[in-house]
Amino acid sequence: MRNYSIHNMKWENRGHELDGLASLMLNEANEYYLTGSKEEIETFYERTGQYIKVTGIMVQSRQESYEFMGKAAVAEEDAQINNHTILICTAKNRAEYEAWRKKWRKKGLIENQRFFQGELFSMIYDVYVRNLIRIDRIEVFLTSRCTLNCEKCISYIPYFTRKRDIPLEQLKKDADILFSKVDYIYKLKLLGGEGLLYPYLIEYIDYLCERYQDKIGTIRIGTNGTILPNQEILDMCVRNHVILDVSDYSQAVPDKSRLNEIKALCDKNHVAIEIKRTGEQWLDLGFPDKTLDKRNEKQIQEHFYGCAMFCRQFGQGKMWFCCTNFAAVCAGLFTESENDYFDFATDFSKKELLEYEVGYSRLGHTTFCNVCGGCSDEVNPCQVEVARQMREK
Repeated sequence: MRNYSIHNMKWENRGHELDGLASLMLNEANEYYLTGSKEEIETFYERTGQYIKVTGIMVQSRQESYEFMGKAAVAEEDAQINNHTILICTAKNRAEYEAWRKKWRKKGLIENQRFFQGELFSMIYDVYVRNLIRIDRIEVFLTSRCTLNCEKCISYIPYFTRKRDIPLEQLKKDADILFSKVDYIYKLKLLGGEGLLYPYLIEYIDYLCERYQDKIGTIRIGTNGTILPNQEILDMCVRNHVILDVSDYSQAVPDKSRLNEIKALCDKNHVAIEIKRTGEQWLDLGFPDKTLDKRNEKQIQEHFYGCAMFCRQFGQGKMWFCCTNFAAVCAGLFTESENDYFDFATDFSKKELLEYEVGYSRLGHTTFCNVCGGCSDEVNPCQVEVARQMREK
């Protein structure tokens, strides 16, 4: 998840950092108003809202109108708010959340006391009430082999001096460790490199689905759209309900992109497919080519909060907060630090893992934040052409 509402992420009372928020959130006298799109409210309600006393749905103006669970949405100015009202913004988009936050602060309401970010509320409710730890997104690195040589690759694939595939037994072991401690993962994304180049892709996904299908929302394979999946992979995707996440690099590498062929093939074989990055720009993280201006500890913590990395990486029994940090270490570009991952080999509580997922750590940021320009538009204005290829030396 992306944390938009807690600023100081330095561990001071590990395992109990969120006790105060949980106490405020879960008071039995509370009545809750939900804001967000109808789809976002439905998602929140299915996950958490059905267990709490939802008084109503709030929208920004009287021109907006819809009904949910027998409750008509009411405009902000018409909402009946009292001292027991808790407002929950279910919007995942940061700008939408901050727009509501600005309004509510003007009314004298205090963040994380009278109003909450929906994703944060759900995660705290899961752990403190239902004893469940559910992670939004985990990525698994399969291979450093790729068909492209992208200059600003966020996984630093061009910098790997030796191309390699992660052993299948290591991936199986990691899955066993991960799901022994995590109750559910909404999105499990498998990638490289080029995900379709991994030689044991079918065996690995079959293993995941045979053992942990009830603990996974969706499995996605990341591909750059230059390789056609063979029939065995297509059949595996169908039987395991796997989604192909295809990056649209047709403008950047028109001679290599096979996007239209892949779409036609998936359609013919009834494989779910999502096209990503059409018309997008990449962010230039700076590292390792550029040296950032020196920042003090407070500035680095604010950078970490602004970046709000949304996905975690799991490998060799460790959950890394930042996927790019993990990639830089694997590529030999950056030194590994115990601050930057959560070690599943240690004894820990679900509250500790929840805190880490939200962003808590010993330093209150990753060590990689010292050298990275950031993985979000909020902190990094430097955009570059998508999938620009490095020249052969």
